[in-house]
Amino acid sequence: RTKKLEKRLNQAGYDCAYLEAPHILPMTSMIEIERQKIQLTNGQRENARAWFMYSDKDRADTSLSLKEIPMNYVGLDTSILHLKDFLSQLVNDQFCAILGFSQGATFCHILSILAAAKRVKLHSGVDASPFSKIDCSILLSGFTSMHKGPLCDDVHISNDALNCRSLHIYGEKDTSVPIFHGQKLARCFLDAETYIHPKGHVIPQNRDLSDKIINFLDSESDYIRT
Repeated sequence: RTKKLEKRLNQAGYDCAYLEAPHILPMTSMIEIERQKIQLTNGQRENARAWFMYSDKDRADTSLSLKEIPMNYVGLDTSILHLKDFLSQLVNDQFCAILGFSQGATFCHILSILAAAKRVKLHSGVDASPFSKIDCSILLSGFTSMHKGPLCDDVHISNDALNCRSLHIYGEKDTSVPIFHGQKLARCFLDAETYIHPKGHVIPQNRDLSDKIINFLDSESDYIRT
């Protein structure tokens, strides 16, 4: 779904690495209605994956995803370690931007929290963390993380605006993650850039969006080099 965007990023000099979320979602769920167990089919997507779940009883239950209720995301620690291992393989001076869509954008919010916290510790003389290699974040159709527990190495989510450069993209006709969720997520970042496209819950492949992303990456990579 991002072949055209990837091609344009490659032409602009940026390599793309696609990381697979570690949690496989079940094809069916069991719910109880009037004391009767009923099995529901969770769409037709085989090998559907997630960075975390909202329920330890039903891994496919996403009913709480947009409720803005503090909770502990199930399986989040596994995904954080997955990204930590990947970032550990990058050289220290290599420009690194993360991009996520929908729940992936929410996971990018969490990774941005880790990146900002680790950069503060790095400037205080603490040994570098793989998360400090994240230079900026691109979040598409995302929503604010409601995870309330510690993330990694006693880093917690706070109400302070993140000192992490970010570009937030959301669809004007998005009914899966309505636009106000993306706007609220953008307010979690200092000096966030935003872009609204006229479509729904998709990653548009048009030239305007790819140009916006490339211009953002160019400005951030130039800033890092200087």
